[in-house]
Amino acid sequence: MEQKDLDVVAVGHALVDLRFTVSKFASPDEEADIEEQSTGPGGSAINVALITSRLGGKAAVITKIGLDNFGRQIVEELVRSKVDISGLKVGFGSTGFSVLMIDKEGNIVLYGYKGCAEKLDPDEIDEKVIARGKFVHIASLRPDTSLRAAVRAKELDAMVSWDPGRRLSMAGLKTLRGLIKFVDIVELNSRECANLTGLRDPVACAEEIQRVGPSTVIVKMGPRGLYALSDDFTGYVPAFKVSVVRDSTGSGDTFAAAMLLRLSRGERLKEALVYAQAVAALKVTMLGANALPPVEEIEKFYQEHRKEVEAGIADKPPAE
Repeated sequence: MEQKDLDVVAVGHALVDLRFTVSKFASPDEEADIEEQSTGPGGSAINVALITSRLGGKAAVITKIGLDNFGRQIVEELVRSKVDISGLKVGFGSTGFSVLMIDKEGNIVLYGYKGCAEKLDPDEIDEKVIARGKFVHIASLRPDTSLRAAVRAKELDAMVSWDPGRRLSMAGLKTLRGLIKFVDIVELNSRECANLTGLRDPVACAEEIQRVGPSTVIVKMGPRGLYALSDDFTGYVPAFKVSVVRDSTGSGDTFAAAMLLRLSRGERLKEALVYAQAVAALKVTMLGANALPPVEEIEKFYQEHRKEVEAGIADKPPAE
């Protein structure tokens, strides 16, 4: 059996984000000013792996890129951040990309071209990399490849974390049941939870998903906090407050990376959730799907505000 030397193996999309900060979202036949433009690697697998590494963990990616400039940009950032790329595949198509319009309040309009990222076939899942992971995190990836990754992870004694993402959640619980039963931790936002189950109440939604098989279900509610259902901890955890929201892209991936890293180091779920909330809160203050302040600043923010957040922990989320 392979040594478990990786905290997180991230399986999912590798994309390049083309970000435009705009004065406002333009209506049809209307023009709005672009105030800032930037590019950088993105996509679920890339974000989770980069954040894990930047927080001091060891990460690998299993994903697919094209043999083009976008693909090279992704590889350069992964290597620079010391992410294991032995599970990365290269296809003959184009590397995927996202076009993001971000307004002054941090709201996002997103257009995506998945390219090679969605062409990662089940047979391209690198089992040697899977075997080295303590946690295998699968996000926003086509169901057949996600299923192969989840099944092999369970067979190779890894914990499986899954985030369906916007599009896949719309397939519904019945369609995705065969995948979800191999998952240990489900993380999704409140809209995805409603898409998946048809239930808007986070408590009822989490209970419905847990019946399929996952031991832990986490429903993220943005600035309202989250609700977790697990044998280790069940309850509501409020969000950390920040003064400005610049870009919420990748906040869910940031949360997943921070939580899984803490769990891989032996921390209990409640403590891992509080820490992950702190990291995700700081992420939204910065432009870029995997942008973070230095670890020292994260730790300072976490220690200064954790007691306030812990004081707000309750059995159930407050009414909207």
